[in-house]
Amino acid sequence: MPLKQQVADKKAQEPTIRTNPEIDAKIDEFIKENPKLLEYYQGLPKEVLIRKLILGKMQRAGYANQRNQEIIAWVEENPEIKAKIEARVKNVPEANRQRAFITAAKSEAMNQTVKSSQGVRA
Repeated sequence: MPLKQQVADKKAQEPTIRTNPEIDAKIDEFIKENPKLLEYYQGLPKEVLIRKLILGKMQRAGYANQRNQEIIAWVEENPEIKAKIEARVKNVPEANRQRAFITAAKSEAMNQTVKSSQGVRA
């Protein structure tokens, strides 16, 4: 197989990275304002950059997990809300039920917060 064909095949297999021009512009502006930060990151080895990226994702996932546990604990303390949420998710497939329960619980918590804040203003 000719080299040109091999290169074309390889490019076809690689995922295309989508970029958002607005986000890129914001990043460029931030870099202009913080050139030393760019210099710092450019000086790091790829392995360290990857580990820093994964650490950030790990911290966000940990925060989300903690928040989900707080929401679940809140639902457990309120049996009437738990019954309402369980009725909403009863037809959801078992594989998706936990995620649907948490989503419904977050929605219910937001509704409760809005109701209580409206009651204070009235």
